[in-house]
Parts: sequence; C-alpha cells; structure tokens
Amino acid sequence: MSGTDAGGHGPGGLFRGLRSSLAPAAKTVMLRSGAFHALRTLLPNRGVGILRYHAVAGPEGRRYASADICVSPSAFEAQVRYLAANYHVLPLPDVVASLSAGKTVPANTVVLTFDDGYADNFEAARVMRRHGVSGTFYLTAGCLQGGQPFWPAELRYLVAAIQEPSVVLKTGAESLPLTLTTKANRDAAVSQLTRLFKSRPIDGRERLRDALRHAAGNPTIPNVMLTWEQVREMHAWGMTIGSHTVTHPNLPSAGLTDAGTELRESRVRLEQEVGAPVTMFSYPNGGAERYYTPDLQRIVRECGYEAATTSRNGFAGAGSDLYALERVQVAERLEDLVYSLEIDRLGALGARTA
Repeated sequence: MSGTDAGGHGPGGLFRGLRSSLAPAAKTVMLRSGAFHALRTLLPNRGVGILRYHAVAGPEGRRYASADICVSPSAFEAQVRYLAANYHVLPLPDVVASLSAGKTVPANTVVLTFDDGYADNFEAARVMRRHGVSGTFYLTAGCLQGGQPFWPAELRYLVAAIQEPSVVLKTGAESLPLTLTTKANRDAAVSQLTRLFKSRPIDGRERLRDALRHAAGNPTIPNVMLTWEQVREMHAWGMTIGSHTVTHPNLPSAGLTDAGTELRESRVRLEQEVGAPVTMFSYPNGGAERYYTPDLQRIVRECGYEAATTSRNGFAGAGSDLYALERVQVAERLEDLVYSLEIDRLGALGARTA
C-alpha cells in the first residue's frame, strides 16, 4: 500500500506542499534563524547536491545567456562563502570515485559544476579559489575564444541585430517567419530558434545559423567564452576541466555518429590544452527536450569518460547511474539555494520511502 493517501498527503506530497506554500520571506527567516543549519545537523543529507551553474553575471549576462541560467557575481560570492562554511565541498572526480567504489560520501556534500564555458566563469573560479574550494567546468571545446561562436549566445546577438520588424529565414525548401516588432516578439524568437537549433542535426543547425546570420547582416559577435590561457590557469588552481562536446549540439538530434565525434574530439582537445586527463562529461541542452539516451550513455562510457551529469533535478547517491547523475538547479538568492539543498532533499527522501 502506498504511503500517500487519496488526498496526496504522504511524505513526498507533504514536502511538495510545503515548497509551494513557503513564501520567499519565510525562507529568509529560516536561513537567518539557523533553521537550515539545525536541520542539516540533526538530519544530515546522505545524498550529494551537485550544483548546476552556467553564467555568473549581472544584467550584462542577459545579452548572451537567458536570465534563468545567470547568477550575479555578488550572489555567487555569498553562495560560495556559505557553502564552504557549512558543507563538504568536494571535487566531482572524488565523489564519482567514491560512488563507483561503493564508498560512503561525507554527509552534507555538495559539488559545484558549470556548463558551457562562459568567460565570466574565470572570475567565478577565482572566487572559489579564494574560499578554498574547487569545481568542475564543462567546456564546449570548439567554441572557446578563437573558435566558432557558441550558438546559444550567438543567436541572441543575431536576433538583437536584425533591424527589420519581421524576417523570413530560408534554408532550402523551408521558410521560417519571425516577427520582431516588440521585445516580447524577440524573446519569443530566441526561444523558438533555440528549440529549432536543438532539434536539427549539426548540418541542419548550421544552415539555420547561416540564414540567421544573413538576416542580421553578418555582424561581429562579441566573445563571451573563456580563453585557453584562462582554462589552463583555472586547472592550475585545482579546478576540474570537463567536456561539454565540441559545438554544443543536442546529441540525440545529432545522431550517434556525429555525437560520438563530438564526444571524442572534445576530450582530445581539452586534454591537449590542459595536459591532464578529462574524465567528466555533461550532456548539453538539458531541458524539456530529450538530450540523452541509453545509447549515448554507452558512447560516453566507451569514449573514456568516468561519469556524466544531466540537468535532471535531484541528489546523486549510491543508486545513481554514473552516466546520468542528477544535479540541483541553482538560484540567485542564497536562501532559495539552501532551501533546495535542505528541504527538497527531504521531499525526495519521502518520495523514495513512500
């Protein structure tokens, strides 16, 4: 018999209800009063909170990244300070080694990970170094400074550069009309194009990108990615360098052959640049669309990676698939992040025991 009655008031339902009803101000009170600390002490988390960051930037980051994947530098500094003082902040390879060997990971362990390779991650790494912690940076190897533009950022610049109120993108027999009269229209166009870029094989994505570049007048795209010199310096600081493919395709859309090429070539390039093994991988383009499959997990393993992280919200642990590790979505406010680490994991525990 299930632990949840007809009204949905089992352990999992209880915490889901708590999450939906707890006001932002209440989370602030819980943080400042020490309630989260007491919970962490009395009921330690035996899972691992692998935090999923992207851009660490203020309003300027909205030019190259969507608002929901940006955390401001001041908020990030506060988060790192708090995490370093209250959790075991461990390198991802250490956690993977423990999980792989069936060993116990220290209670209240978190891992910091960053997807894509934005230039602002260099200062984020500097902050982490100052607080004595490290993280894993998953880099899109072909799109760092000097490579091709990182398409999720480029399309935002291209849409902003189009002067006409509407355009039609033509790629062979296909025509894609875009209305761009208002900011809302342009935001919708970015969302639509992002979905289309993800849905195409790599050559189809590039045809669509060429059409968009033409419509925008082929403007110069600002560099928003790390340099290889910065990557090497971050590695010297103790940061783990991981792979996020060569060009950030949606791997199921790319097909297994091209996906394998992206996985192998990114690892080779990164290892050449940092002079060290690259064993961690993150699947790009997490979200509502399918972005990894059992076949892709097998290829990741065959390419020599020891683990892969997803964008699936949850806590990693003994029952996790090392090639589909769960992560915790970060938030701008410290209290929201700590709430996710302390209350959401209780909901997950309740759901497992229901």
